[in-house]
Amino acid sequence: MNETAMQHHLNVVEDNNVVEAGDVSEENARKPRVALMGEFSAGKSTLANLLIGEAALPTKVTATQLPPVWISYGCAAPYRIGLDGEEEEIDLGNPEGILPADTQFIRAFCKSDVLEICDLIDMPGISDPNMPAEVWERVSHFADAVIWCTHATQAWRQSEAAVWESFPETLFDHSLLLLTRIDKLTNERDRQRVVRRVETETDGLFRNVFPISLTQALEAGNDFDNWQASGADAFANALIEVVNGLAFDKPDHGVAEDQNISTDEADCEKARVLVRETIATSEPESPLELPGSRITPRRIVHSGNPRARGARPTASELKIGDF
Repeated sequence: MNETAMQHHLNVVEDNNVVEAGDVSEENARKPRVALMGEFSAGKSTLANLLIGEAALPTKVTATQLPPVWISYGCAAPYRIGLDGEEEEIDLGNPEGILPADTQFIRAFCKSDVLEICDLIDMPGISDPNMPAEVWERVSHFADAVIWCTHATQAWRQSEAAVWESFPETLFDHSLLLLTRIDKLTNERDRQRVVRRVETETDGLFRNVFPISLTQALEAGNDFDNWQASGADAFANALIEVVNGLAFDKPDHGVAEDQNISTDEADCEKARVLVRETIATSEPESPLELPGSRITPRRIVHSGNPRARGARPTASELKIGDF
């Protein structure tokens, strides 16, 4: 598979945004955690696939009611963390036996560019009548940022507003709101009207609001014009800015330091280097010709370091009983 535009965004460097090593403290060494949230069938699974660059989870998983799925970089076997703090390896290809009632969250691993700079937490839909709110509430405090998906044809319902306003205000400036399936509004005037309304209703609640067609973005591949037209380009740039800020200035949402899921010191150093060298963009250079397409890339600089692998948290690190 050719490199997608999203993966390309995550492999470039902007000289004036590179942070010196001395600016990164030990307590911020772990990767930012970005939660994908919204109502049921708002596009969270499609967004996860877009960010990761492949099917993040087996089809059976996305079609099954599951507890939150915490995805990190690596190739370790997936496992679940029970409410009692016990770990159990699982088969994500056969998820029927994984019950939200006795599972805090699932840990899954994938080798993807976006996971080198942040972890993703795929949350259940907040409006799913068969999924009690506590299933996602008990994990939501781990998030440093949220990408909230709302269906453009019924954007920002009262139920969404009520849930989001219950979150800590410290999250608001680090979170993005996506108006998904914007292509379902075929009239440009209707699109602008919806965007203006949502921007007014969510003023101060999100860093930015972006209309986007996630399916168009997935289909764009290396076609930069279609990638831009989908709304994904503006969103990708904003996400990079958010993760860049979180990498060195993570807010505290009440998670004690010893509850952090972190890597060992060697992997922490690799993560810090990768964050500095892969997040931001540089000034465009000459267009790069790719088979069947023509895009304007930014300069790609690889660190040459082995990729950091997500660490497996232990029950003692998570302190489940304290939640």
